[in-house]
Amino acid sequence: MAKVASELGVSSAAVALAWVRSRPGVSSTLIGARSFDQLKANLDSLAVLLSAEQMEKLNDVSKPKLNFPAENNETLAPMLGFPGITVDGRTAPSMARLSA
Repeated sequence: MAKVASELGVSSAAVALAWVRSRPGVSSTLIGARSFDQLKANLDSLAVLLSAEQMEKLNDVSKPKLNFPAENNETLAPMLGFPGITVDGRTAPSMARLSA
């Protein structure tokens, strides 16, 4: 967060709020400003435009590390579905790929 904020010349709070607003399903953000300076830092986020590379960095560092069976499900689930079906944007391999 701090590295991206430094690149853009804004506060970490502004980057954090800009990133949160860009997340799918987020329709509003809550700010926790208790002073005018904090309020200004939060409102500055409205002018922050994150590049695709910066978004990828922030998404990568914020991805939760899940316990078993999450990793197992991620790697095995596509092989257990009906061939060619797409679920959550991932297509199960076709029969031709399974037999190869």
